[in-house]
Amino acid sequence: MSGYTYIVRCADGTLYCGWTNNLTARLAAHNSGRGAKYTRGRGPVTLVYSELFATQREAMQREAAIKRLTRTQKRQLIDTQSGDELLTVYDADGRPCGERPRTVVHAQGLFHHVCHLWTVGVLDGAAGLWLQQRQFDRPLYPGGFDLSSTGHIDPGETPGAAMLREAREEIGLVLDAGSLLPGGSYRQQYTRGEGNGFDDELAFAFLTRIDGVPPFHPGSEVADMAFVPLADFAAAHEAVHDLTGRRMDGSALPVPHAGLCCLHQSEWEGVREIIRQLLV
Repeated sequence: MSGYTYIVRCADGTLYCGWTNNLTARLAAHNSGRGAKYTRGRGPVTLVYSELFATQREAMQREAAIKRLTRTQKRQLIDTQSGDELLTVYDADGRPCGERPRTVVHAQGLFHHVCHLWTVGVLDGAAGLWLQQRQFDRPLYPGGFDLSSTGHIDPGETPGAAMLREAREEIGLVLDAGSLLPGGSYRQQYTRGEGNGFDDELAFAFLTRIDGVPPFHPGSEVADMAFVPLADFAAAHEAVHDLTGRRMDGSALPVPHAGLCCLHQSEWEGVREIIRQLLV
């Protein structure tokens, strides 16, 4: 079983180093006063450094080595995980526990928040939703088909504000808060398609209805947009089912089941009734 070695900064500014096989749960324990004796009464804690090892033994050995370092050496070690885009990480109870580099978050499966946009509507009499096709040079799911817009929630950003920003930046769709309908939040854990690391996310879903062809202007990370029938998308959740989408110009675009990277069953079950009501 794998193990983490980690350093947290306590509320009084002191540092604590420990090891665990579940870092998200361990952070919650520290923040609830159920963690190490040292951190009790010193919460909340902020995660400032972490490493992931293939075995718990390695994590315990690394913990022992870090504890032998001076405070200055520990600070230098912490500084090695800096730069890069920062994401807020959360404990198992949903409390924010600091900001960590995106590469570390993904490589170690640290719990973070994302947003998903479901763009639904009626096109030529057919009910459906718009998917984006990811560019073929993307490191994660190249050429795959995802919801119309997805992205990380930046530190200090609300899920709704993040969704409006991501839609604008990713697919050039300019929306306002009044056009977004909240669709719930869903815990999603999966291995990253890059073959390195995994994601542990809380996805905040939002829906909007736009009939006809929406005014998409895809950015550099999006190869195309595809309108797929709602019934076919539903069938793809139940069994292997290839889809045929329609590009914005009306031409056909094959959407193979293997290319669908947006089949999250719990999220689909949570939004399908909202979609039905939107399309009435």
